[in-house]
Amino acid sequence: MGDYQEREDDGLFRIGADIAAGPFNAIGKRGVRRKDGYEKVSGEAVYTRDVTLPGMLSARVLSSPYARARIIHMDTAKAQRLPGVRAVLRFDDAEVKGRRLNGSYCGPGWIYKDPAPWHMKPVHYVLGDESWYEGQPMGVAVAADTEDIAIQALKLIQIEWQELPFVLDPHAALKPDAPVLRPDAHSNLLEDPRQLLELGDVAKGFQAADTIIEFKARRRPHLWAGAEMPSVLARWRGANLEMWLHQQQPYHAKMLLAEWLNIPMSQIAVHSPYMGCSFGGRGNPADVSENGMNILATLLARKTRKPVKLLYDRRQTFFGESGDMMSAVFKVGAQKDGTITAVDIKCVFAVFMCTPGIEHFIDNTRIPNLRCEALTVDVSKGPAWWHRCEQLPNALCLTLVFDHVAAALGIDPIEVALKNDGYDGRDASHLSQYKKQHGFADRDSLKECSDAGRQAIGWEEKWHPPGTKKLPNGRMHGIAFTWDHAWDDVRGTGSAAVMIENDGTVSIIAQQTDLGVNPWTAYGQIVADELGVPLEDINFKPFTLDHGFALMSPDGSCNLCSNGYTVRKAARQAKKRLLELAAAKFGDVKPEDLDIEERRVYVKAEPARAKTIKEVTARAMPSFVSEGFWPEAPVIAWAWHCQGIFGESIATGRPRLCRQAHFMEIEVDTETGQIEIIKVVNVNDVGKAISPETVEGQMYGGTYMAVGRALTEELVWDPNTGVLLNRNLLDYKYATMNACGPIDTIYLETGLGHGPYGAVGVGEDCATVVPALISPAVYNAIGKWIDDFPITPDKVLKALGKA
Repeated sequence: MGDYQEREDDGLFRIGADIAAGPFNAIGKRGVRRKDGYEKVSGEAVYTRDVTLPGMLSARVLSSPYARARIIHMDTAKAQRLPGVRAVLRFDDAEVKGRRLNGSYCGPGWIYKDPAPWHMKPVHYVLGDESWYEGQPMGVAVAADTEDIAIQALKLIQIEWQELPFVLDPHAALKPDAPVLRPDAHSNLLEDPRQLLELGDVAKGFQAADTIIEFKARRRPHLWAGAEMPSVLARWRGANLEMWLHQQQPYHAKMLLAEWLNIPMSQIAVHSPYMGCSFGGRGNPADVSENGMNILATLLARKTRKPVKLLYDRRQTFFGESGDMMSAVFKVGAQKDGTITAVDIKCVFAVFMCTPGIEHFIDNTRIPNLRCEALTVDVSKGPAWWHRCEQLPNALCLTLVFDHVAAALGIDPIEVALKNDGYDGRDASHLSQYKKQHGFADRDSLKECSDAGRQAIGWEEKWHPPGTKKLPNGRMHGIAFTWDHAWDDVRGTGSAAVMIENDGTVSIIAQQTDLGVNPWTAYGQIVADELGVPLEDINFKPFTLDHGFALMSPDGSCNLCSNGYTVRKAARQAKKRLLELAAAKFGDVKPEDLDIEERRVYVKAEPARAKTIKEVTARAMPSFVSEGFWPEAPVIAWAWHCQGIFGESIATGRPRLCRQAHFMEIEVDTETGQIEIIKVVNVNDVGKAISPETVEGQMYGGTYMAVGRALTEELVWDPNTGVLLNRNLLDYKYATMNACGPIDTIYLETGLGHGPYGAVGVGEDCATVVPALISPAVYNAIGKWIDDFPITPDKVLKALGKA
């Protein structure tokens, strides 16, 4: 089959001609039917929870009822005698006793240092006898003929508990008398190599400032937002293990299972059916609720020699926070014209720090002096991870700093953004130089985005000094602006194969988890245009293939850029081989004399002289009983692509060039504290929209996710018991269709992305950047800053002195 490999630095700087490539037929076309659309809307799509195998058992695991407790004694006799119970796995059984989770194969340990930092070290036991957060899977797991029997069996287990001291607040957890939660630890302060990040000299930056702005902010915990409740199905076939995973990174899960079970990876087959959302929430290797449930299912399946499906209910789904439980203290220096001279941030994170909060100042501002001290502290709450985008702290801090500076100086926040645009402490002129050197048009993405949004929302007419515009309905009017760079186009890896079948149709061969963002259609559009065939002839087979040579990155808004390059490379190689095969059949032409259009291979100099793709590939068969019928090699090509490394955008020499701008208009009822979002305008420079409706869908849906984070979403623990109080979809308040007024989704195509055809990702942008925008909008409405998220009516009333 051959291969085609290309690292991130091979040809990716010379993309000016690539941006201008065309014309396109499928790429950028509207009205394209989603590859997964019919199955999903008809109800025919099969999810992990839907998969049923003959003789399959159902399994459930005990959840700790206490914030921190140890099992002193456990009697499982009644459960084992219950009819229909087939296996009981206890914490003190030999298979699991004293065995922790593993996580050495994946996670941020790749990037920062080896060995892996604290959040990748094995801490939790797969089935331990001690919990340090309420709801933690622990103690015992049961496999039974039905789910109801498994639930009943757990209720029959008699347990004597020893309750232990717990701590919920990270500041309290740092005090000398706080209980230390992690085994063998000396304190609750957790190691992270990003604890201190510095650029320039903030002391000199403050000396150069005309004014100093200081404020505090807090982001309260919110959930990972999965719609499908987690499940995993395991079946042993002799020494071989077969898994159906509700998992965002199924290949990583395979690596972890092989390591923990001490079996070769080649003996594990992984299926990844449709998945009802994930948002990063099914990929934490160091979490009992994710990697741990996979291990438990395999052990119960081996114990019973039957297929076992381990299930979580809705309450158990409430286990993952977004990695931005944080409080922060800001000190910002600025000159009178809006030039920011220094930013100093001190953050305290609970459980996990997805990003420290300073990185977007490095990625896309000219601010020369930056400092961020970020502490991560263990508390008695569930695991956190890169759920719903790891950039949350970075985007939050960028918005708050820029809008506080604009407000303190009385300057239009758009002007403050434009004045400070740049990267790595350098101004926008360096971006212009980079664009010219690498074939990009010298366009100002931020200005174009802000101008488009300014016009769409009527900024000139509506923006006003804070607390000065009372509407006829008695409410206070507020409006706000924020910005950021677009991501991601500088990281991610993927591999895939493109095969031209004997009938002339085309298969994209790769395993990729369904995240709901319609990538398979976009990949098809790329392959269709590269091969010169109709989109309806392209099919993607992402579910059942289990080969390491064909795996696509599923996350981080780098789907399109890393995988788009991957399928493009594979398509170009497949086209090359097809033309070589066709040239032999024409007999008197060379491959370079041929091209493809509308299922036809034709001679460029004589377009009427052509053969159908089917005629060319009719005898190109992977295998058959006789080579006399199909003597030609199949037309198939494989490609791998590395777009870059997470967290290393500046180091790779590729600064982010695309920007995004967002506007929010609100009304605040000063009697009730209620905030009503009247309108949101999103303007995203996506470089090139491969699938326009997909771009708009991500912007639109992301806005609702942002609104929930801004106004209502919060996990609430009882301070006296440590119990999570809102483990359900009634008390945990996601945003619904009525939570927001009209949403404008405007995208620009500047070609400034480092992805294929000048594209950049968009999937996480609106959901991550827009939440913080509620704070300056409320300030503009009532003249009071509320930087405690979510911003609920009681906080508004308190700020107004009415509570």
